[in-house]
Amino acid sequence: MGALAFAAVVSAGVASYGWRYRDEPSGRWFIALTVSAGCWSLFEMLFLLADSPGTRFLWFVLESVPAESSVFFTLLFALEIAGYERWVSRRTAALLAVWPALTIAGVATNALGVHALLWESLSFSTVGGITATEIAPGPLFWVDVVYSYVAIGAALVVLGIHYLRSRQIYRKQALVLFVAILTPAVVGAVYLLRPFMPANPIAVSFAATSSLLAVGLSRYRILDISPIARDLVIERMADPVVVVDRKGRLADSNPSARALFDGSPSLLGSSVADVFGAETASALESGGELRVVDDNGEARHFEVDRSAVTDGRDAVRGHLHILHDITERRVRERWFRALTENASDLIFVLDAHGSVTYLSDSAAQTLGADEDPSEVQSMKRFLHPDDEDAAVETFRESLERPDEDATAELRFRSSTRGWRAFSVRCRNLLDDPVVGGVVVNAHDVTDRRKHEQQLETFANVVSHDLRNPLNVAEGYLELVKETDRPDPDHVERIEAAHERMGEIIADVLALARGGTVDERETVSLDAAAAEAWANVETGTATLDIEESASFDADRTRLLQLLENLFRNAVEHGSTGSRDSPDDAVEHVGDGVTVTVGATPDGFFVEDDGPGVPPADRPKLFESGFTTAADGTGFGLAIVQTIADAHGWSIGYEDATDAGARFVVRGVEVAADSAQEAGVASSDDA
Repeated sequence: MGALAFAAVVSAGVASYGWRYRDEPSGRWFIALTVSAGCWSLFEMLFLLADSPGTRFLWFVLESVPAESSVFFTLLFALEIAGYERWVSRRTAALLAVWPALTIAGVATNALGVHALLWESLSFSTVGGITATEIAPGPLFWVDVVYSYVAIGAALVVLGIHYLRSRQIYRKQALVLFVAILTPAVVGAVYLLRPFMPANPIAVSFAATSSLLAVGLSRYRILDISPIARDLVIERMADPVVVVDRKGRLADSNPSARALFDGSPSLLGSSVADVFGAETASALESGGELRVVDDNGEARHFEVDRSAVTDGRDAVRGHLHILHDITERRVRERWFRALTENASDLIFVLDAHGSVTYLSDSAAQTLGADEDPSEVQSMKRFLHPDDEDAAVETFRESLERPDEDATAELRFRSSTRGWRAFSVRCRNLLDDPVVGGVVVNAHDVTDRRKHEQQLETFANVVSHDLRNPLNVAEGYLELVKETDRPDPDHVERIEAAHERMGEIIADVLALARGGTVDERETVSLDAAAAEAWANVETGTATLDIEESASFDADRTRLLQLLENLFRNAVEHGSTGSRDSPDDAVEHVGDGVTVTVGATPDGFFVEDDGPGVPPADRPKLFESGFTTAADGTGFGLAIVQTIADAHGWSIGYEDATDAGARFVVRGVEVAADSAQEAGVASSDDA
């Protein structure tokens, strides 16, 4: 009696514990099985405790319901838990339930005397307080026995297969279930062959079965989805593996995952958020990227590969998460990103239609494109209008020949330095799954092109401009050698030729050095202008300093800039032949007034001469441009290179009262002097 009570209580407890798995198919069959087993033990106990034949007969009849149901639910549960859930459908369940339902109906009708197919005679006797049942089985009784053992045998077979294919803890799961189901079957078989107790020993044996199921639930978690997941992963995978059920509970983890998260098998069944933390749980749920700090304090990055674990009916039972270590890849990406973002070259990526998909920091800063690359759309607005066709052709070439780099030299507008020349190289990586675009690398070659032009100018001067005065000097030198008394005019011409070569050499050196600036110091515009004026042959010209200012500059280079502007003004202000400060004419500076003044962002030099003809203005600052027969054409080119070396700009404007006006801008004028220069700003165009 005690064993029956114990079996009923334990079965009820196991069923209530399994209630949390009621949403799982295996959980539902498990609950039905344990409830049936518990009711069988309870009804057998009530049968034995009945004090009247009628009550005892009633419990005998009712006992057939849990007895038949327990066999039916045992088979369904075994198929589900062993991975044969595809065989457990509504149709198969209905077919399997036909015989138990007929048997229960047969017991009821047999009890009503309709037939004697299950038992031919039935009587109860009580001897010494123990109730005994004397029954003469009918033919259907043995059919029911065969059905029951075939069903239980099938359940034991699938559990045996499950045991053989399982690993470690899951093999123990299968073994516990196998023994729990085998125990009542063996007891029942022995009882059929040789009755050894008045009560039904199968109901009593459920005390052992319920105990085994309780152990299986608490220790081996027989209702977890782990056995199914284990068929999909390898126990010793290097990548961490985590299995989560539909309730967000940790169902399984491999040794790599437990080592990573400091977990243990005892945490199985707990909430993933409680075991790993909310951040990890969120990353597992979304299947994104996970960052974990290991015991050494180093961050490791994992890419979460999330896939659903389904049963034979394609119902989702949980999710399998495989964590791929991408730490090394992230380190490389950060290295390349830092290299790209800090590179001086402009780097951007275009799609197949030429739209911008990526813009490096250097490109965004240089071009002044601070918006999102997706909003830039096209590089057209940064390109020089004259280079648009070349850019399109280069891009088309990269599309047509993906195995070769397409190159071109294009001009882009710098947000701070105006138009700059870039050597552009396009590489077609549209088929690359990582890049998926045309990579454009643009290297600034503006300074190199200027140096090349300076070198070309130097070569032209050496090969042509210097050769002329040198030939003159050599010719007159031969005449001097042939006479005893040299003609003074010949000597004078030799001296003039040498002076001319000296001027050309000085200008070439100044032009070659124009791209360099030594240490800067604070200079005063009026003091520098006065000193530069004293260094120039000004004749009768006069200097007028309207406003002064202080700013940082290379004093020597600034003096060269002012000297060249002054020469240009005094030598051409009264002649109208303006091109270079080297064009020597007689009576230079006659009646010319040169004015120097400060502006809010620089200074100006102007004269009251005739100005520059409009046709000559575009070529003013070109090296070698001159309208004078003996001019080198380097003066204003030197002025521009010195301004560029300081980061300034220079331009030509017409003065208010005719004449020429050269304005230098981009100068960081001291705040106190900028206020003083405010009066002059109204004169600036």
